[in-house]
Amino acid sequence: MIGLLGGCGAIYALASVARGRGKKLEEILVAKWGGMPTTIALRHRDKFLDGVSKQRYHTAITAKLGIAMPTAEEESVSPDKADDIYIGATKRLRELTRSNKQLLLKENIAYGFHRNMLAMKPVGILSCLLGIIYGLLIAKILHLTPLQFNLEHLADPGLAAGLTLLISLALLASWLLYFDHNAVRRMGFVYAERLFECLPSLSSSAPRKRASKSTTE
Repeated sequence: MIGLLGGCGAIYALASVARGRGKKLEEILVAKWGGMPTTIALRHRDKFLDGVSKQRYHTAITAKLGIAMPTAEEESVSPDKADDIYIGATKRLRELTRSNKQLLLKENIAYGFHRNMLAMKPVGILSCLLGIIYGLLIAKILHLTPLQFNLEHLADPGLAAGLTLLISLALLASWLLYFDHNAVRRMGFVYAERLFECLPSLSSSAPRKRASKSTTE
């Protein structure tokens, strides 16, 4: 069955659905947070990064990317304009770090995984509940016709039923207790910090000023 579903593209389709739902959820989360973590972390008024690191990253963005970062006063006067600069700088930085296959890529995957898992949370909870019901049925603890419970079978449900119940309960606990908005936000800020830590390793792409040469006739 797994081979058939894989050959028919069911796994790819499920991954595409999860990513689509994740991107839709991301829009809601960004509106709730007031911006992407990469944007929020660069704001002078945000306290996720310490002041020394924030100033160091602002200076590196100006030097490496050629993007003038707003001061705290400029950000206070025009926060939307400042956010636009932060978003542009982050996009440029992502473009220059796409070849980074080490920690940055792992953090990006971790953020996307948590986001997509949260988006699929209702589906995940439903599948776990169905797994629990199926485990109870094959263990003969639950009978549908007539509806009754035989708790005496709970002591020895059998290997298949026991594994089904154990895995379903463990997954249900993870869906309910771990995957939430805070987990996605936390992973987003971790990715943002790893992204900015790549700045020192970049070669400068800032436009160089040409020295003016005086010509004599």
